[in-house]
Amino acid sequence: MNILFVSSGNKKQGISPIIKKQGESIYKKNHEIDFFTIKGKGIKGYILNVIPLYKKLKSKKYDVIHAHFSLSAIVCYFSQFFKLRKTPFVISLMGSDILIPEKDNPPMQKLIRKYALWIIRYKTDHIIVKTEELHNLINRPFKTSIIPNGVDFNQFKPLDKSKMQHELKWSKEYKHILFAANPDRPVKNYQLTKNAIEKIKNYSVVLHHLVNIKHDDIPKYMNASDVIVLSSFFEGSPNVIKEAMACNRPIVSTKIGDVELILKNVKGCFLAENTIEDFSEKIIEALKFDQATNGRDHIEHLKEHKIAEKIISIYSQVKR
Repeated sequence: MNILFVSSGNKKQGISPIIKKQGESIYKKNHEIDFFTIKGKGIKGYILNVIPLYKKLKSKKYDVIHAHFSLSAIVCYFSQFFKLRKTPFVISLMGSDILIPEKDNPPMQKLIRKYALWIIRYKTDHIIVKTEELHNLINRPFKTSIIPNGVDFNQFKPLDKSKMQHELKWSKEYKHILFAANPDRPVKNYQLTKNAIEKIKNYSVVLHHLVNIKHDDIPKYMNASDVIVLSSFFEGSPNVIKEAMACNRPIVSTKIGDVELILKNVKGCFLAENTIEDFSEKIIEALKFDQATNGRDHIEHLKEHKIAEKIISIYSQVKR
C-alpha cells in the first residue's frame, strides 16, 4: 500500500520523531510511506496547507491518508472536499490535542476544536486513540481502535548507568533525576517536580530536563538517571514513560493517561498524587530502590513492529 502521513512540521526537527518512527516501522513491513508536513501555526497556518496537500494527493495515488493530531484532520478534510473519489482517511489522536480543559481554551480555539472533533467523528474512516479514556471521549466505538504508540526496543534499552554518567559528565556524588519533558510547557507541571525535589533532604540531588536534546540521545540521558519523573496535569499515553520502561529505569509519575495501567506491578516505578508531599515521598522511594526495574518485560506488546501490524490491519480495512 501507498500511505501518506500528514502531521505538523513546526518543530525544530520537523516531523515528530514518534510519528517518523511509526512511519519507518510500517515501511519495514513492505509498504510505501510519504510524509506531508504542515508548516504554519494556528488555524490560518493550517488552512494555508490545504492547497499544497490537495496538489500532493493529485500527484500520486495513495491508498490511505494517515493524519496525526486533531488539527491535521481539518487540512485533510478540506484537501479532499471537491474530490469525487476520496482517499480513505485515518486519524491518530495523541491525547494532548483533545484533552485540554475547555477553560484553558480561548473562544476561537474552542470553536476550532469542536469543528475538528466533528470532522474526526463523522468524516474519517477510522480513528486511532492511545487510551480507553480517549476512546470513551470520541464515542464512536465501531470505527475507533485503541493503539498506543510503539517503542523502538533497539534504541531504548538498558545501558550501563556509570558509563552514561561519565559520557554526560554527571558527577557520581549526586543522585540524578530526569524531568522527562520541557519545563516551559505549563501542562507538564514542572513546578510540582521542582517543589518536590526541594523537600528531599537525605540525598544530594541534581535535576535535569529533556530540553534541546536530540531524540537519539534520550536513551543516554535516561540510562544515566537514577529516577525519571513526569508530573503532568494530563497526558494521553506518554511515550517518554514507555521509553523509560524499555530502559528499565525507576519512574515516578502522576496518574495521567494510561500510566497507571502500564506501570502496574512494575517494581521501582511509582504513581504519585498531584501534591508536593506525595510526589516527594515517591521520588525518595524510587531513589531507595536503586536498581534496574523490569519495566521492559511489561511493554513487550508495545514493540514497534507489533504496533505497525495493528495499524496496517486498519489500513487494510478502510482501503477501497
